[in-house]
Amino acid sequence: MSNDLFFEANDRNIKEALFQKYIFKIPRYQRPYAWTEDEVAELWNDINDENESIFLGSFIFNHEPLEKNGYIEVVDGQQRILTITILVAVIRDIANQIDEGLADYFHRDMIVMEESYHKYIPRIICGDSTRPFFERYIQTLNKKLNENIQQANPANNEERLIKSNYMYFFNKINNVIVNIDGNDKKLEYLNKLINKIERVIVIYIKIAREEDAYEIFETTNARGVDLNVADLLKNWIFKNIRSDGIKDLAKEVWQDIESNVQGDLRRFLRYYWISSNPFVTERKLYKAIKGKVVDWESFLDNLWKASDIYNMLIHPSEEQWSASNYLHQNKLYKSINALKLMDVSQCYVLLLSVLINYERLHMDPYKIFEKIEKFSFLYSAVSKQPGNKVEKLYSSYALRLTQIISAEEKDEVISTKVNQLFQQLGNELKENIPTRDMFIRSFCEIKYKATEQNRQFIKYILSEINNFWEVTNEHKIDFNNVNIEHIIPQNPDTEWHLDKKDIKEYVNNLGNLTLLDKDINSRAGNRSLSKKLELLRLSQLPITKKIVEDIQNQGNTWNNESIIERQRSLAELAYDKVWKL
Repeated sequence: MSNDLFFEANDRNIKEALFQKYIFKIPRYQRPYAWTEDEVAELWNDINDENESIFLGSFIFNHEPLEKNGYIEVVDGQQRILTITILVAVIRDIANQIDEGLADYFHRDMIVMEESYHKYIPRIICGDSTRPFFERYIQTLNKKLNENIQQANPANNEERLIKSNYMYFFNKINNVIVNIDGNDKKLEYLNKLINKIERVIVIYIKIAREEDAYEIFETTNARGVDLNVADLLKNWIFKNIRSDGIKDLAKEVWQDIESNVQGDLRRFLRYYWISSNPFVTERKLYKAIKGKVVDWESFLDNLWKASDIYNMLIHPSEEQWSASNYLHQNKLYKSINALKLMDVSQCYVLLLSVLINYERLHMDPYKIFEKIEKFSFLYSAVSKQPGNKVEKLYSSYALRLTQIISAEEKDEVISTKVNQLFQQLGNELKENIPTRDMFIRSFCEIKYKATEQNRQFIKYILSEINNFWEVTNEHKIDFNNVNIEHIIPQNPDTEWHLDKKDIKEYVNNLGNLTLLDKDINSRAGNRSLSKKLELLRLSQLPITKKIVEDIQNQGNTWNNESIIERQRSLAELAYDKVWKL
């Protein structure tokens, strides 16, 4: 912290800290409401602990806006303050069913404040995304049951958490209330709860300047949902790009970025940074960015553009890629979609760099995308080798690519250097592929599971093998029109003379699977092998023709030994031919 940093800190109970004469406001850089049942349950257990002293951590408040705007900013403690307000609202609403006067007292004492004669305003002014729902259902004393939060329909995750946490407290308190005889004793219990909340101890940290608020925000870790690099970076960007009072451009752009990366913000920020800067861990990322960036508006603009590209990596759609300006869009899409099916992301740092700099490459990168796809299948998806090693490799090549692009050289020189760089990468990937024995052992363990991710991954494997055998490209697979078919069905009927428990160990092995047109697949069902073969012969897919041939060569039998043998032969084909680098 800077030497001239000014703040004061002292212990206060919640009543002294929050329920006096001040209005508190959640500033724009704060995260949405994020407490889940885990944090709420911990708070509830603490309040119900027989120990009289309950400590809730440090709260940081910026008093600078008080004189001018009439409120204090909440720098840290938002999650706890809102959750305590939800808890008080529950106690108020339960009290309202017994004694409206007491409910009104709880409401005016702890949830709202009298601004003028009979005009009340909330003690906590929430952020934009939280405010409408929170004011309506938490900070309003609803006399009618049909206006209560229990009948609300949350529109987003933040509202769902608010309602869910309200219901958690409601159920906990109501379960006690229903077992108490007499309204007086019920109200006594509610009063005791309120008194316990008011006596909770916090460290009240008072900041006198906004600059101090940002610095304290960075360096303080209080109880609650921990700050992360995304929180800190957003905070610093908002500090350096001010709202003009009419339009808050930084906030709007940041919301677009969050929407594009869809919950993958921390990884996106890191991959964006190390795609053009030296490798850093997430723990050191914020310091690296803050120490180097000077023009924050340009940084935010470039981050925003990159988030569009990142969206195409993490949520690829054929329509989106077909509409792009990239050459060989379909091939690029095919490799990127395969990486998603494999659940492999370490290569995104390089792919992001390639696509950001696409127009300055002066060459078509689809071949390096294909190599990365094949390597990722061999190394990560099947053999489960450590990802941090290749992440550093991809990061180093991303940085070298940026350096080539940034050099003021002729187009043909850049093209030559980029081609050489990708050749070097291809060679390094080849050096790092797992041994044949390691791959085959891992491939032979692949099984079908009843999850969408696994089903799509199995389809990818089978379709790539099918396409390798497809000489004319006449029957290239459309994922939407084929299903995975178990030769020995998961639920065999009596004609198979098999019990479900007997086939449990091998029925979902990849060796027992093929692909079928959806219509044929639905007709095949759990039929006997002979009847199923009649349907399998209708398929034009090479992979299914091949398994029909294998079954016939074994005298129209199919069993555990057949499945093991086929899976190993597919593993050998995969390593030696289909995904060969």
